[in-house]
Amino acid sequence: MLDPLSAFAFAILFSLLNGAVLGFIHGALTPELQPSSADWRIGTLLMAGGGALFVGQAATNSDFVVPIANACWLFGLALYWRAVRRFFGRSDSIWIFVPVVAGTAGNAFFVFVMPSVGHRVSVATVSWMVLMLGGAATLVRNRRQNRSISATVLSGIFVLLAIILLLRGLYYITRPAAVISIAQPLNWVNALTPLLLAVLPIVGTTTFVLLCFERIRAELQRVATTDALTGLPNRLTIGERADALFKQARSLGLGFSIAVIDVDHFKGVNDQYGHDAGDVVLRGVAQTLAAQCRGGNLVGRHGGEEFVALFDGATMRDAMIASERLRAEIEVSAHVVGQTTLHVTASIGVATFDLADKDFADILRRADRALYDAKAAGRNCVRYEAAGITA
Repeated sequence: MLDPLSAFAFAILFSLLNGAVLGFIHGALTPELQPSSADWRIGTLLMAGGGALFVGQAATNSDFVVPIANACWLFGLALYWRAVRRFFGRSDSIWIFVPVVAGTAGNAFFVFVMPSVGHRVSVATVSWMVLMLGGAATLVRNRRQNRSISATVLSGIFVLLAIILLLRGLYYITRPAAVISIAQPLNWVNALTPLLLAVLPIVGTTTFVLLCFERIRAELQRVATTDALTGLPNRLTIGERADALFKQARSLGLGFSIAVIDVDHFKGVNDQYGHDAGDVVLRGVAQTLAAQCRGGNLVGRHGGEEFVALFDGATMRDAMIASERLRAEIEVSAHVVGQTTLHVTASIGVATFDLADKDFADILRRADRALYDAKAAGRNCVRYEAAGITA
């Protein structure tokens, strides 16, 4: 079994290795995650440096390095907290470093001015706990933004360490005669210190890396399923959802309708006001459609100025009412481009699931024909086609 000093040395070594690994993968992270990663890496190196100083203190039996070692640990913990805040896009705050300053000053005071083990441990414990619980609180407050297992594990690590450090602090406060030295092998609390050192730099760093890659994976999935301009589901997502609703309608006999929405005279908007204005119009129309299509309904961009709305469980009458509401909302919406306010209209073609349909493409073709009829009728209207009958 390793003595505490050797365990401490191994903990420092593995902390340094984890910091190096995080440095190697830093370039593979997205630009939004790199500041957070840099903070965590520097925090890990500071934790390892603080541990190395404690090893030196144990070897020389000098209290001079104690405040410096504690400062390294406190600053490392503060950077962990800031890394978590940056990960979630929270603004920077100087208040994060207040426990660092207070803890370092208090530690130095009770080492050099008024030597007191109990007071020194109290100051260090409170400062450490504030920083760890701050990191845990940030993770918990942002759990809706990131419901990953890694975020839950990391917050649990922060809380668990805060509890253990509290118990460790109470032990030394209530036993003023106890010797705080990692070189004392018979003291189980001193033997526990290397474990405390290792948890955040080693286990925490691994968890933080997983958290980053979960964010990257989620972003890649979002990009693959979302239209970049409007933020709506893209053609692929609409097709997958439509196929699922088609199968549900066929197997359970439920209603299913679609609407193909096309912005009228959109080419004229691009020609007269420019493509930037066209993008503003498309984003505005997308927001209008998304606000109206809720619950089991879904709307996405099918391509160009064309959108597709899926009405889950909707009959022909339901779909016509919903589509007329979409048309009216688009007509009254305003799109501001510089000093100009633009208004556009839309033509809509509607089709409903029929038992004769072989797949979703059959419904889509009928909706496209109904859209063509709406444009032929003068635009800014809704037309419906079923079984060869247009209305």
